[in-house]
Amino acid sequence: MTTLKLLFISTLLFLISACGGGGGGGGGPVTSAETFQLKTAYVNFFNGSNSLPFTLSGTSSGYAVTGSGTLTESVPVNSTFELVSALQKNSTITYTLTVNSVTSSTASSSSSYADSNYVPLGGTGSEYTVITGSTSIPLTARVGDSGTWSTENRYTNSSKSSLIGTTTTTYVLEADTATTALLKIIDTDKNTSGTTTATTIETYRITPSGGITHVSASISKSPTYLTFTF
Repeated sequence: MTTLKLLFISTLLFLISACGGGGGGGGGPVTSAETFQLKTAYVNFFNGSNSLPFTLSGTSSGYAVTGSGTLTESVPVNSTFELVSALQKNSTITYTLTVNSVTSSTASSSSSYADSNYVPLGGTGSEYTVITGSTSIPLTARVGDSGTWSTENRYTNSSKSSLIGTTTTTYVLEADTATTALLKIIDTDKNTSGTTTATTIETYRITPSGGITHVSASISKSPTYLTFTF
């Protein structure tokens, strides 16, 4: 889930260069009375592999952005992170986008890490992130429940010599249907002065037993605002 944010930051950097400057259904949402296995959903996400097509829309520096691509996620492999044993989940995003009348194709990759109990440890990609405080992911949740998932420091690379800022990850379970809910994972990035610089919202549809599927993701980092729909 941190992986998507790292991949989207790469997309933002690409868009800034290109600009030359600075799932749905009918009816409204239904509040499910079910209890959802939230920790199981996260474990299923981390252990799963996917090849997911998506469409991309939004604006960057006042220009309309359109595009499409594929998000590929691997099953985790044994690895190390910050000198401790870890599970490593790799993701790659490939896409073609059009902005400012220019169509380009590119790709980026990132990895997220968790311990043997699936507690997040950090990630690598366009940034190097290290969890500094983590709450246990609740075993269960109901529509309306929310809380803090983790906090982390963000660096330019693994030397950790240059701190970019911090990210606080929160979650909320929102209404969807009588038998599903929407799990929103919200990353709030702040710089070293404590000013919010970007917000990423990943939306997943989950079932009471812990089934999980991607729905969409959005990132807001002025002057770029993007939505990925799976």
